[in-house]
Amino acid sequence: MSSSLQRISLAVLAGFAGVALAACGGEQEATSSSETSAATISENPNASVVGGPKPVSPTTSVADDHAGHTQCGITKGPDGSLRILILQGDVSCDTVQQVATQYSPKIATGQPQQVSGWQCGPSETAGILASCSKGDQEFGLAP
Repeated sequence: MSSSLQRISLAVLAGFAGVALAACGGEQEATSSSETSAATISENPNASVVGGPKPVSPTTSVADDHAGHTQCGITKGPDGSLRILILQGDVSCDTVQQVATQYSPKIATGQPQQVSGWQCGPSETAGILASCSKGDQEFGLAP
C-alpha cells in the first residue's frame, strides 16, 4: 500500500472514530442536559402559565369575583355545586333558591328554559354559567 493511500485510510478511520466518539458523548450530554432542563423548567417561577378557568379554592369564592352581589347558597349543577348569586334587582334568596333548584337539572341542555315565570339559560357574563331573569331581577349560577 502506498504511503499516501495509508495516510488517507488513517485520516478516514480517525474521522469515523471522532464522529463515533462525538455521537456517544452527545447522547450522554443530551440526556444530562435534558434532565437538567426539565428540572429547571418545572422549578422556574417565571415560566409561562397556560390560561384557563380559575378554580375556586376554599379561600377564594366566586362571590369575590362578583363583589357586591348577594350570595344565596348553593344548588346542584351538572358537574357539581353551583353558587347562587343575585346579580340585579330586589329579589329574596328564598325565591332565587327555589327557581335555581328547579332550573339546575335543566342547565345541561344549554337551551333557554322558563321556570316559574323566570327566563333561564346560558349566561354571557364572565364567571356565570347560567342566569335567570324576570323583569329587572336577575340571578346567576356560578361554579
